[in-house]
Amino acid sequence: MTGLTQAQLDTFDTEGMICVENFLSPQQTERLLEQSKQLLAQCDLSNHPKTTFKTSDEDHIGDRYFYESADKISYFFDTDAFDKDGNLTIELPKSINKIGHGLHIKDPLFKEVTFDNKVKDIAHDLKFTEPQVLQSMCIFKQPVDAKSTERDNAVPPHNDATFLYTSPQTAVGFWIALEDCTEENGCLSYIPGTHKTYPVSKRFVRKDGLKSGCTFEQLQKDKPVEGEYKMVPCKAGSLILIHNSVLHKSEKNRSNKSRYAYAFHVIDGVAEYDERNWLQVPYDGGSNFSRLF
Repeated sequence: MTGLTQAQLDTFDTEGMICVENFLSPQQTERLLEQSKQLLAQCDLSNHPKTTFKTSDEDHIGDRYFYESADKISYFFDTDAFDKDGNLTIELPKSINKIGHGLHIKDPLFKEVTFDNKVKDIAHDLKFTEPQVLQSMCIFKQPVDAKSTERDNAVPPHNDATFLYTSPQTAVGFWIALEDCTEENGCLSYIPGTHKTYPVSKRFVRKDGLKSGCTFEQLQKDKPVEGEYKMVPCKAGSLILIHNSVLHKSEKNRSNKSRYAYAFHVIDGVAEYDERNWLQVPYDGGSNFSRLF
């Protein structure tokens, strides 16, 4: 077994996030990094709806290209990628925020890492009964441009359970650094322990079977957030595990170095995953996601 130590399990239970260094070998990390760059180069804008990626409550993406991405390799752009006329403001590969959500299905290299025995061991240690991979993505924070202009690539505070809602909550994020992550280029940060003190107050749901897009449904009144964010700088090849309810975010990339990562989420198949969640498997109209075991 090459899963988590008891100390790591205890920290994850207490804080809601841990960093596992050297999870991937340098060779594995380099292969995924190069493959992510190849995927960036393959984006075809001629038939793309120019979908941008947003996570704020007031302004979230809501087109069918996004909703039907569970088993595809789809491209989503930074919010500053296009001008008001729909023209690119920067070269195409550097305008893409993420590629998802079916890399673990469609791309052999990312599939190999996602279903590696080390991942299965961690799922076993976290007491998953029927672990399922429901989404995967490459996430990009491009550096400042030649004019030293910051890109609009910050991710605001959130918890994953809002978007990957199960009853009971079971989602765990597996976030793998493909490049060194620093405070300057937008590493992750979180408030330790908020998975136990800050309730999941809303969920992102489909409206009228997608006839009206998606919306945030308020489950209970938002609780004031207390505590300071803790930065998680890490080396390429590191794995960060993210509890479904811990508050976390990342700032803009303010450096001249990119920050690429690969992330996927695992839920437990014994939990309820209902038809109101935005992410569904298009070909079966439900939640028959890829089984990890």
